[in-house]
Amino acid sequence: MPQQIDFLATQPHYIDHISPIWDALSIDNVGAFYVPQNLIGYAQSRLKNNMYLFAYENNSLDTYGLNPILVCAYGDMKHAHRMNPERQIYMMEHGTGHGFGTSAYPNGPGDRDLVSLFLPPNQYTADKIHTVRNTPCEVVGTPKLDWIAGYPFHHSSPATVCISFHHGGKRTRIPEAGSAFEHYKDSIAGLKQHFNLVAHGHPLSRVRDIPFYASINVPFIEDFTEVMRVADVYVNDLSSTLYEFMATGKPVVVLNAPWFRRDIQHGLRFWDYSDIGFEVNDLSELQKAIETTLLNPGLFLHRRKKAIQDLYPYLGHSVQRAAAVIHEHLKEDVVA
Repeated sequence: MPQQIDFLATQPHYIDHISPIWDALSIDNVGAFYVPQNLIGYAQSRLKNNMYLFAYENNSLDTYGLNPILVCAYGDMKHAHRMNPERQIYMMEHGTGHGFGTSAYPNGPGDRDLVSLFLPPNQYTADKIHTVRNTPCEVVGTPKLDWIAGYPFHHSSPATVCISFHHGGKRTRIPEAGSAFEHYKDSIAGLKQHFNLVAHGHPLSRVRDIPFYASINVPFIEDFTEVMRVADVYVNDLSSTLYEFMATGKPVVVLNAPWFRRDIQHGLRFWDYSDIGFEVNDLSELQKAIETTLLNPGLFLHRRKKAIQDLYPYLGHSVQRAAAVIHEHLKEDVVA
C-alpha cells in the first residue's frame, strides 16, 4: 500500500502555501488535512480535494495519525511533534526564507532538529539550513505563486499603490524581525492626497492594521492575491510579500526603519536582497520614492530579475516539483 502523508495548517496563509501540493498529490498519497475548526470553511475554499479535511481539535493522541506530516510553520511543527513524537515531519517555509538565527527560523538551532525533511523555497534558504544542521533538503520553490507565471497583469488607472507592514514592532529582541510601522504610520494618511492608496498587512497584524486603516479611510485588502492583481507598486518593510509581489514583474519600494541595524547581516532582506527598489529611510523620502517608481517602473528591474531567479526557482512548476519530491520520499519510506 502506498505511503500517505498528512497536512497540518493552523493559519489561513499556511493553508495557502501547502494546499496546492495537497491537490497535486495522488489520491493514494494523501492522508488527512488538519486545520482548526474555525478554518474548515476557508480550507474548503482553497482545496479541490476536501474529502479528507478534518478539524484537528476533534482528534486525540489515539486518532491523530501515524503518517508523515507536512507543515509550513514552526508552531505547527511543534504541535505535530507533541501529538505524535514518532511521526516524521516534512517542513516547508511559509515565506521566502528569512533567517534571524533563532529556533523559529531556518538558520536557528533547536527544535527544527525534529524535522526529517526540509522543503525550502530556494537554494539560498537550503544553505542557511545547512549552516546549523545536516537534515535532508529538497528545494521545491514556492507553490502558492505558480499562478502568476504567465498571468496577464495590467496597470490600473489611476495607478494603485499598496502599503503594507510586517507584524511586531521596534521593541523586539531582533529589531529587524519586527516592523517599520511605528516609523511611518503618521505619514500614511497624507499619501492619499497623491495616490490611489490601498493597504495590506501581515496576517498576524490584522488586529493592529484593520482598525488603523479604517480610521484614515484607506481600503484594506486582506487577500494578497488580490493585491498582486490590482496594485501597480507595493510598499513594504520586510514581509515575504515584498518578494512575492516583485515576482509579478511589478516594482516595489522598500521601507527601512531607524532601528534596522545596517551593521547586522541577516541575509535576504538584511541586506543581500534589499536593493530591489528604492530604499526609503526617512519619512520625507517616501512620497518621492513612490512617484519615481510609478513614473519609471523599469528602475531596479535587473536586480528584481536576479532576485526572482535566485529566490523563486521552479516558478510556474513548484507544485509539481514539491509533489514529486514528497512522492519519492514516501516511496523511500515504504521501502525502508
